Amino acid sequence: MALPGFHRLSHGHQDLILAFDYNLYGNRVVTASSDHRLRVWTRNDESGAWTVTDTWTAHDAEVIDVKWNGPFVGEHLGTIGEDGFVRVWQEDVNEAIGSGRRFKKIFERPSDTGVPYMSLDFKNIGTETFLALATRDGYLTILEPEDYDDLSVWRIFWAEQLCKTPPRTEETAFRLSWHKERLPAWPAVLAGLDRKSLSLAVAIGDEVRVFRTDRERRLYTAATLEGATGLVRDVAWADGSMRGFDLIATASKDGYIRVYELHTPGASSLSTSIQSQISNGDSSQVNGHSTRPVRSGIGAGLANSNRGRRDDNLVAAGTVKQESKLIATLEAHEGVPWRVGWSQVTDIVFTSGDNGTVQLWKRAVDGKWLDAAEIDATKDS
Repeated sequence: MALPGFHRLSHGHQDLILAFDYNLYGNRVVTASSDHRLRVWTRNDESGAWTVTDTWTAHDAEVIDVKWNGPFVGEHLGTIGEDGFVRVWQEDVNEAIGSGRRFKKIFERPSDTGVPYMSLDFKNIGTETFLALATRDGYLTILEPEDYDDLSVWRIFWAEQLCKTPPRTEETAFRLSWHKERLPAWPAVLAGLDRKSLSLAVAIGDEVRVFRTDRERRLYTAATLEGATGLVRDVAWADGSMRGFDLIATASKDGYIRVYELHTPGASSLSTSIQSQISNGDSSQVNGHSTRPVRSGIGAGLANSNRGRRDDNLVAAGTVKQESKLIATLEAHEGVPWRVGWSQVTDIVFTSGDNGTVQLWKRAVDGKWLDAAEIDATKDS
């Protein structure tokens, strides 16, 4: 099935495309391939045509994942490859289009476990940037820059083995997704969650754990998403903080897409007054003034071991435990879903699978999810 407004591009790679990502404005897209290369495409605002800005070799092996960072300190890309490195690329607008030198490597870091990274994602709060990375053996690392205006030097904010190291022969899928919006859902904030809490969903085996940070930027497990009977191969966090709850979708090896709501217990009884927030210890935004979080780093971490440290039994200012609710279980038509994502207004869930199709489900007014379309990526019609 072909949908109006869709563009079919001849990608120009010499092997399979393994990942792609749009920038914040949707007018640029990057593709990553088994041919070790990246290609950046830019959309012409007048004609709507997509043209290649640059192509270059990014890794000495397959490029597994790629993400745009928010355009607050320049144009940056993050990539991971089978060579075991994460790299950050910065665009140099003084280099000619198509020269192969338009994006310059400004940072790289090998995997701490010697096992290749499996997924990465950027989080922005204003000009603050955080980079989350998961390896194929379940080691999660969160990095932050030494200086938020310069993404060439990063340090560890948090690093931890999330589960027992799986056997090398076992299939794994440690995928992750940040909550991308500036503020968490408002009921959670009213309940005491820090306004600047970092929120990260990580697929671990057949479940997803939702990590958040308190006011001191210590991590804790806020919720667990259960129900899958097979390996969770992907997870995606939807935008829409003002709806009052979070939406998270997963794709599982058992052949199902699952949609969860993440709620704050007792939210209906919470006061919306500023005084209520002050009494709960959240004065960070009173009178329009925000408190910039203390910078961290290896040295700072040794001096203050609490920051960046995970404690699931934590009861501290800025923490809220939440409840997950499975609201939809959607069966893939054929094959097994590998990737899942949301439309910008979060009324559509889309997935891709190993049968070469993309499926779309749309949420109806009554809350039911309807099969909206199936697009065969292998055909022109």
